[in-house]
Amino acid sequence: MNDWITEQELKTAKSKAFEIFKDFCKDKQGCESDWVEIEVDGKFFDVECFDDNMSKERTDTFCAIYPVYPTECGKYRETDCDNWVRLFTFKDDSLMGLVIN
Repeated sequence: MNDWITEQELKTAKSKAFEIFKDFCKDKQGCESDWVEIEVDGKFFDVECFDDNMSKERTDTFCAIYPVYPTECGKYRETDCDNWVRLFTFKDDSLMGLVIN
């Protein structure tokens, strides 16, 4: 695993992220990417939903989670984009479908 999310936190985060991902996939006219901050047991994470092929309607999408840390001033949080875990992948064809990572 890694040092920024526990197995239990990841399980809870996947449950929250799945609802976000479902909404993203249903939005056929939406944007290429959507970021949503979630909280799990007092820790914050960013969930990214991304469409890798905007030339077709939501046919190659994924969802990943990133750690979020307070900034030096403590008023804001920033995403650590170097660390992430892919949660879901959706390819709209009869062989792939939804893959839960």
